[in-house]
Amino acid sequence: MKKLVLLSLFSFFAIALSAQNVFLTKDAKINFNSSTPIEDIIAESNQATAVLDIEKNAIQFSVLTTSFKFRRALMEEHFNENYIESPKFPKATFKGKIISTVDWKNDKTSTADVKGELTMHGVTKEFTFQAQITPGKTKIVASATLKITPEQFNIAIPSAVREKIAKEVTLKIDASFVPYK
Repeated sequence: MKKLVLLSLFSFFAIALSAQNVFLTKDAKINFNSSTPIEDIIAESNQATAVLDIEKNAIQFSVLTTSFKFRRALMEEHFNENYIESPKFPKATFKGKIISTVDWKNDKTSTADVKGELTMHGVTKEFTFQAQITPGKTKIVASATLKITPEQFNIAIPSAVREKIAKEVTLKIDASFVPYK
């Protein structure tokens, strides 16, 4: 019985200590920019969720594709129905690791390499990119820019609108993580 109680206490403290290393956000911002000289196609979502485990240097993001808001309703409709196919592929996810050393006890901004898999439109691709990370006890701020192409995710662009959509799309991610409690 004593062993069972000790094992239970050990498990409780291990989980509690682990939780101190986990940070999350439910309102990370992702900007989508596919601008060309002919047309500016810009959207934003403030509804990405993300978890950051500083002990394992692991990071995960998830965003509903329908949460992106465009300046014109027709752009949003085309994005969701014709390109991303939101009913069929309702979310985009990223699961990766921070592969550079980050001093989580230092509150100075540093640049870190992140490597992981982005899944969108039913396709998973590996990416490595840089992120700016500012650690803190009550908040960790991170931002990154990632460049992708529609072709990488099997997103067909009709020739009639090909010149209006950038060959390379820029995703800018901004997140402010708070400790998980």
